Amino acid sequence: MDVQLRNLLNYSQLPLHGQKSSNSVASAATSANVHFIILFLTIRWRVLDSPHRTAERVRQILSSRGLTLYRVSRQAADTFGRLSPSFIPDSLYYDLTASSLSPSIQQLLALSRITNYRLSDWLAVFGFDLDAIPRLQCMVPINRTVILDSSVYDTECWIPWFAEKPASEFPEMIAPLGQFLVPGVPVRARELLPPGEARFLYAKVGQEDFLAFPDIGPGSIVRIDTGRAKEVPSLAKNHSDNRIFLIERDLGFSCTRLSSLGNNRITLRSPQLPFSPGELILDKEFRILGVLDAEIRPLAPRVPAPGPFVASTFHRPQRLSPIDSQMSLKQLIRRSRVRAGLSFREASQLTRSIAQRLADPLYFAAASTLSDYETLAAPPRRIHKIMTLCALYSIGFWDFLRASGVSLEGMGSEPMPDELVPRELPLAARKVDAATGETLGRKRSNGFGGILLKRWQEIPLFLRKSLGEITRVPDELR
Repeated sequence: MDVQLRNLLNYSQLPLHGQKSSNSVASAATSANVHFIILFLTIRWRVLDSPHRTAERVRQILSSRGLTLYRVSRQAADTFGRLSPSFIPDSLYYDLTASSLSPSIQQLLALSRITNYRLSDWLAVFGFDLDAIPRLQCMVPINRTVILDSSVYDTECWIPWFAEKPASEFPEMIAPLGQFLVPGVPVRARELLPPGEARFLYAKVGQEDFLAFPDIGPGSIVRIDTGRAKEVPSLAKNHSDNRIFLIERDLGFSCTRLSSLGNNRITLRSPQLPFSPGELILDKEFRILGVLDAEIRPLAPRVPAPGPFVASTFHRPQRLSPIDSQMSLKQLIRRSRVRAGLSFREASQLTRSIAQRLADPLYFAAASTLSDYETLAAPPRRIHKIMTLCALYSIGFWDFLRASGVSLEGMGSEPMPDELVPRELPLAARKVDAATGETLGRKRSNGFGGILLKRWQEIPLFLRKSLGEITRVPDELR
C-alpha cells in the first residue's frame, strides 16, 4: 500500500510536456490512472477520519508510558479477568476504526488505572468533555430548584485571564471593570481554584420556585454559603430578617426565608403569600444547606407566578434520609428526576435540546429509555447516556459512578500533556519568563483584582462557558 501511494505521489508530480486542453486530458486518462486516484483519495480520507485519529492518539498515549496495547490487554486480563466489563481487548485499535462504539466507562477506568492518567483526560480523548455537564445543567430549563455540579473536571485547561492597568491610567474612581483590566497571560484552571474543600454550593432556581420571588428570580444561578448553614432563623415576629436560605426537603430544594417558632419548628416565609406555606421540623423534615449570598440573574422576561405551584407546596412532609446514606443507581436517577419536577416526556424533550447543543444524536433518550434507566443496576453502555442523565437531572459525574457501583480506587491522577489530549489553548497563551510571571502574580494578589477575588473568595469557573448565554452578553463584550 505504501509503495502504491508513493508511486502515485511521484506520478502526480511528473512535469507535463506541452499544453493540452481539458478534453484531451480527460480522453487520455486510462482506467489505471482513475484507479490510482480513487485509491489515493480513499487512503487520504481514512487517514483523516476521526476513528483512525483516535486510534493513533491512543497508541501515542500508551507509548508515552512505555506500553503497548498487547501489554495493556494482558495487564487488564490479569487484574480484572477476561470476562469483566473492564477487560481491554488487544483488538482495540481495529474496534475503534471498524465501528462507531467507544470504550465503556469500565474500560476507560481500567486504562486510567494502568496508565495513571486521569479518567477525565481519557474521556476527552474519545470526545467526551466532562466540563460540558455543568454547562448543560445551567442551560437546561428546570421546574424546581436543583443543586448544580460546580466541579472543574479538567483542572489543566487554559483560562483566559487578565492583567491590571497601572493606577495612573484609571479614568475615574468608578468605572466599568473593563477599563481597569486588560487581557493578560492565560492560566491553568488549577491556579484559580481555592485550596481545600469548596465552601460554596451553586443552585439553579426552578421556574416554579417562587418562595423567594421577587428577590430571587426563577432561572437565576445563586451561590450558597454553606459555612452559614448553622445560623438560626429569626423569630416569627421578626419580619426584618432578609436572609434567604437554601433548604432541602423530601421533594427537593427551595430558596426561602425562614421564621422560628421554637423547639426546632420552622415556618417558610414568602413575600408573595399572606400566609405561611408550611411548617417543618428542622433536621427531621428539612435541613438548611446555607445562606444565599450572590445571584446571577438571567436577562429574560419574567414569568408570573402560577397558582397551581402554591397548592403543590402543601403536602405531608416526609422524613429526610441521612446525608451520608448511600443510594443505588436506580434510586439516584429516580430521586433526581422527581426533585427536578420532570415527567419522562418532558425529560425526553430536554434530551433532544442537549443532543442539539452537543451536535450528536446519541445524547438523545426516548421517554421509554429514561424509564428503563430507573431500573438500572449498572451504568449505561454508552457514555453519551451517562452525560445526558447527569446534565438532565443535575447529578455529579462522580456521584453517578459511585452509585453505579463502579470502583474509583486506584484511578489515575496525572494529567495528560497538552499534545496528547484535545485541550483548547487561548490565542494569547504565550510562555513568559520567571520575572514576568512573578510580576503578574504579585499584581493578582496585591492589586485591585486580588482584592476583588479575596472578597468574592471563589471564582465559579464552571460557569465560564455558560455565562454569556445566561446574561445574554456576548463573550467578546465580557
